Amino acid sequence: MSPFEYVIVLVSIIMGLGITLVLTGIAQLIREEKSVKVFWPYLIWIGLVFVLHIHEWWITYQLKSMVAWKLPTFLFIILYPILLFILANLLFPDSWDKNNRDMRQFYFSIYRKFFGCAIALVVLSVLQNVFISELPIMTQFIHVVILLIISGMLMMRPTSLLPHVVVAVLLLTILVVSLIIERNSLLIQ
Repeated sequence: MSPFEYVIVLVSIIMGLGITLVLTGIAQLIREEKSVKVFWPYLIWIGLVFVLHIHEWWITYQLKSMVAWKLPTFLFIILYPILLFILANLLFPDSWDKNNRDMRQFYFSIYRKFFGCAIALVVLSVLQNVFISELPIMTQFIHVVILLIISGMLMMRPTSLLPHVVVAVLLLTILVVSLIIERNSLLIQ
């Protein structure tokens, strides 16, 4: 077993737990759809967190070229999957009110914690890109834009619907466009 294979096991377990949380939450919403009040920006966040899990698992394969692993490096790398798991956990309540599964109400009750964790995720992503992947800081423009958007939402704490809809749609658009632009670099060979 190579060092990468040994290390990736724990990363994969954490990623798998996060994906399980998202898929279980979606299945619960589908199963009990008659009592669910849909809030589509919340559904976009669920989709974004799911895709971020898959993307992180996919990108982690690039670390296969690391020959020697040190515990501090591993702890630094595993923080991103841990934060993704926390985001997935924040997306779904421990239990919904049986007669009132109001996605909008739930979203507004957790979005500050969720955005705080998302900010930590973006900052960590930039740090990992610079220190682990050795990418120039100048290539982190999209990360900075996302950081500014989410930080702005957290500082403004808007209670109206429009800013939340705009941010969810904007981040979904950024994700889709970046996956299209980066498609050739997302190959496993």
